[in-house]
Amino acid sequence: MVALVWRMAVISTVCVDGCATGISPRSFPTEWPHLKQGGVQAGLVTTASLETTEAAIGAINLWHRTARRAPNDVCVVTSVPELRTAVAQGKFAAVIHFQGTVPLGTDLELVDAFHRLGLRVMQLTYNYGGLVGDGCLEERDAGLTVFGRQVVQRMQEVGVAVDLAHAGRRTCLDALELARFPMIVSHANARAVHDSPRNLDDEVIEKVAATGGVIGLCPFQSFVSTDPTPTLEQLLDHAVYIAEQVGPEHLSLGTDFNNEDEDAFDYYGYDPRYYPHPPWTWPTGISWWDDIANLTPELERRGFSANEITGILGENLLRALDAAWSTRTLQ
Repeated sequence: MVALVWRMAVISTVCVDGCATGISPRSFPTEWPHLKQGGVQAGLVTTASLETTEAAIGAINLWHRTARRAPNDVCVVTSVPELRTAVAQGKFAAVIHFQGTVPLGTDLELVDAFHRLGLRVMQLTYNYGGLVGDGCLEERDAGLTVFGRQVVQRMQEVGVAVDLAHAGRRTCLDALELARFPMIVSHANARAVHDSPRNLDDEVIEKVAATGGVIGLCPFQSFVSTDPTPTLEQLLDHAVYIAEQVGPEHLSLGTDFNNEDEDAFDYYGYDPRYYPHPPWTWPTGISWWDDIANLTPELERRGFSANEITGILGENLLRALDAAWSTRTLQ
């Protein structure tokens, strides 16, 4: 394992988990050794999704407090240069990520406020319909609302990256029509490989790539295959497919590793047709952050070059985020 971690460090400049759901201020001390074992140096940390504005502000503050109390271990970052500096200092670089726009309520200007607090990536929806648009499990698939279009435009104006994970097909396409900067899908796979509503069809994949964006390979079991315990090999089938469609430069990593229980299952309203009841299992060969070190040799075996693997493990996502976060004049 040590040799694999060392090899990955040589190949990859920075390894970034584009959906580090299970990393929170409370769990970080326990998970930090696992992140280091797997070579994961940075991550988009889910800080809010269905919470109120007040709760989301408190959750962001907890990350800043954690960084103050453990300054040698973790840093909340708001730019790619800051992220690289934190990683070079041996810290975990935490990027504040919302898995949904519920904390905005109906106030467009809260996009600006949350940006000032450190928010840098935000999903538009979380599975179902809301004020911004429809999620991937909303059967009407009506796309963005008028307010949703305003949110997408404002996010791009202030420098909050648009994340299309959990969004409905029409919502994705509507948002992509408004793209002025790269849009990402932090964690999803290819629907042509496994037909889950949480995965992306070819048109969405192509249009995300056309913005310069990336799609984060996700080992969550029901997004990989119909097998109760899929394999790393099956996850890489998605990588190969997406690379063949749009190029490996549009691939990244979004593990979604977490330990949610039945209370969380009910809270998020998971549909058991698409999400198994917990406890969740993860693919053999990539069952927790420790196993991220396994990706390099397996990607090599599937024909990816060293530079392509560097991109998949982090550099592709950082390229997209750097463009989405770039300084611009507010309108």
